[in-house]
Amino acid sequence: MENRAYAIAVGLFTLGLGAGVVFIVMWFSGDTEKRDVYRLESRYAVTGLNVQAPVRFRGVEVGRVDSIAFGSKNGRSILIAVSIKTDTPITRGTYAQLGSQGVTGLAYVILDDDGDKPERLSPADSEKTRIPVRQSFFDEVAGSGKTLVADANEVARRMKLLLDEKNQVQLMKTLAGLETATSGISEAASKLEPAFRNMPAVIEEARKAFARADILLANMNQLTTELTQRVDALDRVSRSAEQVGGAAQAVSGAAVSEMLPRINGLLEELVRNSRNLDRLLTELNEQPASLVFGRPAIAPGPGETGFNPRGGSQ
Repeated sequence: MENRAYAIAVGLFTLGLGAGVVFIVMWFSGDTEKRDVYRLESRYAVTGLNVQAPVRFRGVEVGRVDSIAFGSKNGRSILIAVSIKTDTPITRGTYAQLGSQGVTGLAYVILDDDGDKPERLSPADSEKTRIPVRQSFFDEVAGSGKTLVADANEVARRMKLLLDEKNQVQLMKTLAGLETATSGISEAASKLEPAFRNMPAVIEEARKAFARADILLANMNQLTTELTQRVDALDRVSRSAEQVGGAAQAVSGAAVSEMLPRINGLLEELVRNSRNLDRLLTELNEQPASLVFGRPAIAPGPGETGFNPRGGSQ
C-alpha cells in the first residue's frame, strides 16, 4: 500500500515537473505571444528556406515560418505561411524577400514596406491579397551573372570571328600604319614643342593686344561721337553759308551793275594819265635842262614861217 502511494506521488511530481518545463520553454521561446498568420506568395526559388526560419520586419524578428507548399492552381508559385506578432505593422504595401544567414546558406524571410499603400492588411485578407515575395539580392546577382556569362560568350564568339587569318593580316597592317602615324605625330610634337613653350608669352601678348584693342575701340567710339557732332555743326554752318552766299550774290549783283561804269571811267582816266606821265618822263630824259629853263620852242615845220629845210630856223 505504501509502495502504491509512493508511485503515485512520484508520477504526479514527474507530470508537474514536465508541465513546468514545457511552460518555461514556451515562455522563453515567446510562443505565449499572440500571433497572426499571413500568406506569402513567391514565383522565385526559395532555396535554403525551412520551416521555423525566422521572419524579420526591417531587421526586427517578428515571427517564424509555419509551412512551405506549392500553390494548388499554379505549380510555379510557392505559398509560405508565416506567424507574425499581432502588433507588427503589416500593410497592403508590405513585400517580402529572402535573406541568407552568414555562411550556412540558410534563408530567412525579410519583410519591408515601400509606404505606397499604408492601409493595414488583416490576416484574413492575406488569404486573397497575399504578400508578394520579390527577387532577392542573390537571385538578382545570379541572374546578372547568367546574363554576364552569356554576353561574355557572345563577345568571345565575335572576337573569334574578328581574329581570323584575314582579319589578323589586316589588323597587322593597321597596327603598322598606326605605328608610322604615331612616329610622325611624335616628330611633329617635338617640332611643335618650342612653339608650345612660347605659347604663354603669345597668350600674354594677345591679352595685352585685346586690352589695347578695347581702349582703341573706346577711343574710336568717342571719336565717332565727336565727328558726328562736328558733322552736325558743319551742316548747320553750310546752311548758314548758303544763306550768306545768297545774300552776297544779291549784293554783288547790285554792286556790279552800279559801280562797273565808274570803274571803267576811272581806268580810262588812269590810262591817259599814265601816257602823259610817260611823255613827261621822256622829255625830261631827253632835255633835262627844260626842268630849269623851261621847254624850248618847237622848230617850225614845213610850210611854217622860218622853216629851214636844213634842219634849223632862220
